[in-house]
Amino acid sequence: MRKYKILVVEDTKSIREELKEILIFEGMDVFTAENGNEGIDKAKKHLPDLVLCDIMMPLKDGFEVFVEIQKIKYLKHTPFIFLTAKSTVENIREGMILGVDDYITKPFDIDMLIKSIKSRLYKEKIRKKHEKIKLETLQYNISFAIPHELLTPLNGIIGLSSLMKDAEMEIDQKEVRDFASGIFESGHRLLSTFQKFIYYTEVELLLNNEEKKASLKKEITETGKHELEEQSLIIAQKFNRESDIELHIKSFNAKISSFHFQIIINNILDNAFKFSNKEDKVIVEVELDDSHVHIIVIDKGLGFDEGILNEIAAFTQFNRAKMEQQGLGLGLITSKKLINFYEGELVISKNKPSGSCVKLSFLLAK
Repeated sequence: MRKYKILVVEDTKSIREELKEILIFEGMDVFTAENGNEGIDKAKKHLPDLVLCDIMMPLKDGFEVFVEIQKIKYLKHTPFIFLTAKSTVENIREGMILGVDDYITKPFDIDMLIKSIKSRLYKEKIRKKHEKIKLETLQYNISFAIPHELLTPLNGIIGLSSLMKDAEMEIDQKEVRDFASGIFESGHRLLSTFQKFIYYTEVELLLNNEEKKASLKKEITETGKHELEEQSLIIAQKFNRESDIELHIKSFNAKISSFHFQIIINNILDNAFKFSNKEDKVIVEVELDDSHVHIIVIDKGLGFDEGILNEIAAFTQFNRAKMEQQGLGLGLITSKKLINFYEGELVISKNKPSGSCVKLSFLLAK
């Protein structure tokens, strides 16, 4: 069994040596540093599983050490416990704002110290386990979903067109229309996949462009009702389900780029129709309060499990075993990122007895 590596940063030699003996007795590998600068250097060198750090130290205090260690790529999630001679409200508040895991007040209780360390190590072990599962799931989804989403419509296009061009194949007008319809649908599916990938990459680039972000923050969707009606009808027509869309909307102006608003609505409604059955209604409602417009999309499809919102990510599909046409998970994560950027909110819940209820909230433009 691998020994946990603990870094102790403490300027008082007697306390530093005492902590080292206690932790070695508990079966841990221990590295020590007598000031903040040395602590940062040893953290980079040894990549500890947990850091115990005094607050009041020469050269760099504990808060500065914490901030510097957080900047190290492989240490940003490392549990960090402060050792302090006086645990004032101000100290605790400052540490909690930064994201420190715990405080131990000197003189410390050995049992409490060990329990705190083991608790933080266990939580980090669980986090890493979940991260590993997510990574393995992502790797599987990418290896399965991308070939599937690209090759399936391409095979449809090539297969149907090859039948049409076969000189020995006798086909009537109805079959020609059926084949053309199949090619058309496969082409649109392929186009939709590429569009979502392009939008996703554009949003990722946008979020790293401060100048562009500042400019977009000033944009407004001035004809929200019209945009919402138009996108609703476009998606309903895409699925040949014009009679299934039900609109209860009113006029509004929202603090969001019109283009990005269309992308979000398109993605949300696309999922609502994709994962529900023909003749089941997809309802779009608008509610207004003093500061926000709330757009609610309700369907009677498969629905999402509770708590799924935090798991939304690129190349992540839900209920793949139940649905063949899942996509790449790009539409939902693109929408989530854009909504967050414009200081909006996305809430996904179950619609009873079946389906999903998606609530989008945006700031109103006065």
